Amino acid sequence: MQNVKRTTSRTRVFSVIAASALCVFLVGPSAAADPVQARKDIKAMGIEYTEQDFAKVAGNGDMVAVQLFIDAGMDVNSGGGAALGLASGRGQTKMVRYLLSKGAKPTSNALQYARTRGHKEIEKILVDAGAKE
Repeated sequence: MQNVKRTTSRTRVFSVIAASALCVFLVGPSAAADPVQARKDIKAMGIEYTEQDFAKVAGNGDMVAVQLFIDAGMDVNSGGGAALGLASGRGQTKMVRYLLSKGAKPTSNALQYARTRGHKEIEKILVDAGAKE
C-alpha cells in the first residue's frame, strides 16, 4: 500500500514539473512583460539589444525573441521599420501580422520587399494595412 502512495505522489510531482516546463516552452522565457527581465532574457539568448538584432530576429521569424524585444521597450518601427521590411522580404507571414498588430507602420519599402520576392499574401496584408507604393 505504501508503494502505491509513493508512486502516486511521484507521478503527481512529475506531472506538475512537466506541466510547468510545457508552460515555459509554450509561453517563452519571459512570461511577464518586465523590461529588465526581457533584456536579460535577450542577452541569455546570445542576442544584443540593438535595432539591428531586432530586425534580424524578425526577419528570421523568431517570435520569442521579437516578443522579448518589444517587452524590453524596443520601438517596433525602429531602424525605419527594418524589422517589418526584413520579415516581409523573407516571407515571414506570421511575423508581419504580429508586427503590424504591435503598431508597425506598413511602409512602401516593406511592400516592395514582399512584392519583389513574390510573397503575395504578405503583399496583400500590407496593402490592407495601408501600405502605399
